[in-house]
Amino acid sequence: MICALDVWSLDQGRGAPTLHRTLQAYGTSGHRVTLVGPDIGANHFYAPGRRPRPEQRPDIPNVRFETFHMPSLKDLPFSIPSFLDRVEQKARFATLFPLLAARRAAACLEREVYDVLYAYEVHGALAARLVQRRFRLPTVARFQGTVMRPALDDPFLRARRYEEVLALRIPADLYIMTDDGTQGDEVLARLNPGSKGKVRFWRNGIDIDRLRPPSVEERSAAREALGLPDDAFVMLTASRLAAWKRVDRAVRALPAIRAWVPNATLVVVGDGEERSALEALADRLAVRDAVRFEGAVRQEDVARYMWAADLFLALADLSNVGNPLLEAMATGMCVLTVDVGDTRALVRDGETGRLLDSPQRSGVAEPFERRLADAIVALAGDAALRERLGAGARRFAETHFWTWEQRLAAEIAEVERIAGAAKP
Repeated sequence: MICALDVWSLDQGRGAPTLHRTLQAYGTSGHRVTLVGPDIGANHFYAPGRRPRPEQRPDIPNVRFETFHMPSLKDLPFSIPSFLDRVEQKARFATLFPLLAARRAAACLEREVYDVLYAYEVHGALAARLVQRRFRLPTVARFQGTVMRPALDDPFLRARRYEEVLALRIPADLYIMTDDGTQGDEVLARLNPGSKGKVRFWRNGIDIDRLRPPSVEERSAAREALGLPDDAFVMLTASRLAAWKRVDRAVRALPAIRAWVPNATLVVVGDGEERSALEALADRLAVRDAVRFEGAVRQEDVARYMWAADLFLALADLSNVGNPLLEAMATGMCVLTVDVGDTRALVRDGETGRLLDSPQRSGVAEPFERRLADAIVALAGDAALRERLGAGARRFAETHFWTWEQRLAAEIAEVERIAGAAKP
């Protein structure tokens, strides 16, 4: 496997679980995995005021890490301007990482016998293209979704995302594209006609048994443990704090919400580059006392926040069908989200949650934050509706969502199939 990501983007056990779950599934099923990647990943969160430290790799049975260092301006003893930092980050992983990772992968392939080359995400695919020139192995191209759908009909945006285009066009025997609402199946069909018949378009799994609705006692205990008053109306967001996640929309709507719901509280679970900007925004709007920034929370602890909250908010621009939304639905939460990408395939307005028209949609004149505030105030005043929508979300999760075990068993079966077909 070639992968440019940290296993846990927000430190051990915190952040998206997909890569860790994938490695764990292969390792515990008896397959040997060598992961070639950098000591500090492309998804690494650089904590303010701290020198970047390499991730402490998790101990996973049958998984070995071949780690290398990528030279960076962050190695210098002084800080660099933020704009230069972003440019350097993009350039390093689009150009330097594929070269160094391909060289390290080639060294592994010269030492040992492998059955499959597994390219994980965009930068892994760029490196795998170089490896394919020397070694003929069945190849898996694995993507956690894509940002390319809006760029398909925009030549300028498409040119800016040239590395994604190259990665999605990698020749492979199997393409695994996460169905996260970003319409990755359509993107592959447009950019890579050779992928036809080889694409598995699957949602991520969740721990459906652990993520159940709480009892009245469990809900009260969760609130007490988190220091949330019983009479507070609690809204929850859970994501990496990146600009495109648009957590700022919830903060901007708070003054209008608090005018009608004085006990409204926004709990923000997650960390990331936008945290300081969000904190400053809350200060400017004089709602800092109504926003709790919880930082990175271990995966197994996120459910406690969902048990304690009244409403789950997912307000991103590109898609909102990430694991946090799936988990919120599984816990029977009332969900309010934005109608972008394929979000409406899960959140059916009035049945499994509430949908707001995207700000990018033509014909919508009222500011989005005003519409968001109005929708939240209406839900705050209608506990019966929240309960009905939450029950609908749970029923949908029970009948439509895979467990992680089911999702990864399906993947491993497909990878075993292409590996077996390639052997004499």
